[in-house]
Amino acid sequence: MIRQVKSNGRPPRSLAPLLLALLSLSASFLIGCSGGPKPAQGTGAASRPGAAGKAKVWRPAGHDTLGPTLAIVGGRRITRHDVDSLIATAPPSAQSQLRDPDGYRDVVKRMVVQEAVYNAAVRAGLERDSSYLAQVKLSSRDLLMRRFYEMKIQALPAIEDSGLKTYYEAHQQEFAIHARAKVRHIVVPTRAKALEIRRALEKGALWDQTCAKYSTDKATKGDGGLIGWVAKDSDLVPGIGKAPAIVAAAYSLPIDQISQPLQGVSGWHLIRVETREDETVQPFEATKSRIATRLKSEQREKYGKTFTDSLLQSSATIFDDSIKVALKPSKTAEDYFKEAQAAVTPLQRIELYKELVKRYPDEKVSIQAQFMIGFTYAEEMGEYDLARREFEEFLRVHPDSELAGSAKWMIENMGLPGPDLKDDDSGGEGGTSAGPDSGRAGPGGSK
Repeated sequence: MIRQVKSNGRPPRSLAPLLLALLSLSASFLIGCSGGPKPAQGTGAASRPGAAGKAKVWRPAGHDTLGPTLAIVGGRRITRHDVDSLIATAPPSAQSQLRDPDGYRDVVKRMVVQEAVYNAAVRAGLERDSSYLAQVKLSSRDLLMRRFYEMKIQALPAIEDSGLKTYYEAHQQEFAIHARAKVRHIVVPTRAKALEIRRALEKGALWDQTCAKYSTDKATKGDGGLIGWVAKDSDLVPGIGKAPAIVAAAYSLPIDQISQPLQGVSGWHLIRVETREDETVQPFEATKSRIATRLKSEQREKYGKTFTDSLLQSSATIFDDSIKVALKPSKTAEDYFKEAQAAVTPLQRIELYKELVKRYPDEKVSIQAQFMIGFTYAEEMGEYDLARREFEEFLRVHPDSELAGSAKWMIENMGLPGPDLKDDDSGGEGGTSAGPDSGRAGPGGSK
């Protein structure tokens, strides 16, 4: 039974996904970390046999180098050391959230629940369960292989600064900062209004105040119409869209001068260029970390391929012929055809016929199966358009088949009314016969 001695509030729900991931990734740590001696081995007064008549409440004895005991589950203490060690495995960005009071308390609670579930599983004898043991063996193999590969990767030579510099010099364009201009604008509905505002600015009106008063761009009017950086090699302007006239003016207009009215999608613009920067290249020191990450990734990828190839060549044999045998279907073409004929619904029959044709395209029975796909669509489902497509495909693939004539007959006659049966005066009592022009011939026949 889990008893909560004291609670100072409920942890926020937003921590739950993070904690679930954290605890699942650290399950081995939680199971194996005892956090010091068990309560029964303590030397406190309450744990001694002579303490009869007093409440048996366990307390840690002496100085505990692993921190205070935060919870007890069965015979195991969970200490501050346990919790801190677990939190240390979380991403750095999440650790501060897990260390605040609510987050820390939630980690403790979830560790307690996990330990309690583990104890219940042990009591149930699942450590001897065959399925569990098989999964443990598989996980052990995976962990062993992963650890072995990690050790190989860690042993790879470090990327020297000279290698980083060589890459930097060979890929200057990758680190180029393109020419750009920092632009502000005022946008109004008409050219006449733009000219009026431009004259006022030329006479000394303050840009920011004028922008706040007249500009229709609500997103920028409170910030002096700041558009931001406009790239020289693109017609796209931030917040405006495609505006080649504004881009051209941004690189021809003198700094701090006001442009003539420029027509855009949302109105007429007056722009002012605050500064321009020519194309340059990021300094080497600013790119070293990025280059190192890329080169390490390439190094690991290259080594991984070389390593696995060497293992395959030295200690493994793959039998391609056996693989082909393994991929062959266990059922024969005749088995598929019989199964299709015995199927309950027309759609089941069609699917089995199609599977037969796909798996055994060169078998004689596949020709009959492909014909039966169209025949089933027509005669059993009344789907004449689908049937026509199937028969046309049949004639394309098997133009010389014995069933080609039947396929042509079906295309010409499916969907037409059947024979008109009339009383035959000469056929005896109850006899009937079809008139010479009233019936449909069967496959291979004629009208």
